[in-house]
Amino acid sequence: MNVKRKKLFALTLAAILLLAPVTAFANGKTLNVNGREDLGGTFDNISVTNVTKELDAKATAEWLDAFLEVDAPCVITTLRDTSGFSAQKMNKEEEIFTSAGKVTAMKGSAQIWVTDPENAMRDILKAVDLSTVDPDKENVENVLKGATATLTEPGYYSISTFNAGEEGSTDIMILVKGAASNEETPATPTAPAETPAAPAKADAKPTASKVLVNSAATSFEAYNINGNNYFKLRDIAKVVSGTEKQFDVEYNSDVKAINLLSSKAYTAVGGEMAAGDGKAKSAVLNTSKIYKDGTEISLTAYNINGNNYFKLRDLASAFNIGVTWDGTTNTVGIDTSLEYTE
Repeated sequence: MNVKRKKLFALTLAAILLLAPVTAFANGKTLNVNGREDLGGTFDNISVTNVTKELDAKATAEWLDAFLEVDAPCVITTLRDTSGFSAQKMNKEEEIFTSAGKVTAMKGSAQIWVTDPENAMRDILKAVDLSTVDPDKENVENVLKGATATLTEPGYYSISTFNAGEEGSTDIMILVKGAASNEETPATPTAPAETPAAPAKADAKPTASKVLVNSAATSFEAYNINGNNYFKLRDIAKVVSGTEKQFDVEYNSDVKAINLLSSKAYTAVGGEMAAGDGKAKSAVLNTSKIYKDGTEISLTAYNINGNNYFKLRDLASAFNIGVTWDGTTNTVGIDTSLEYTE
């Protein structure tokens, strides 16, 4: 375990409660944290969503790079390959914080050293799912850029990335607002996003329109619902991946929420761009909460045969993707080089 992370567990409650906010934001925003500025580094190591306040980290510990107050859900994302990535919730025992174990909602890829099955005298690197790694038991070489941890429960959290020799490491304290402690004033509740004015059930008819993606004809299993074109969420994420409008899709089963992560390459799960059978379907209104970069947004979506279909123009507006319509040729255009317009 990183030495600095061990120190963090000894922070006293008194030190934390004396801190005054340095910067407050009316609405949660995404901040990037620069690690090891004291070593002359200028790189950002971690991004944090839904930040509402920046607190005085150095007043707590000189090696702490940031102390942030956030709204849930808060998504932590690594911006560089690192030797390790830790997101741990903290328990308060009188005036001392101790580790409550690592956050379970960690996603991404890691490389660990394992014994070569063909030569027991040497070790080889193996790529694994980060959620399956126990850094206290396995020899982690790298946690790849883009790994995430999602914080949903109120309380204090220790976030760290670290590299060999400490260069490029980052140590953050995060307070997820809510009933974290008796001393913490409960956050003023924000109004939930408005429920889309859409029927709970609807008929979905296969769209007869031709679709061009960046001028290339592309086949989708798309449906017309109440006069609007609905496309499978993961199909759109796949076809724009690799462009400046790319986004990834995550589903958090613990809170039944979909999180759309902008500027991140799409992670395929299988079944993308599968051909439909050309038959009408019954569509059920999606009830999962939907977030973009950790902030709740209101999008209309329907579930058809286990897949979520979103109104094309809603997704295009959310990620500033150009959408065109040629009534003469009955053609829908999806163009990542254009800005979205109504």
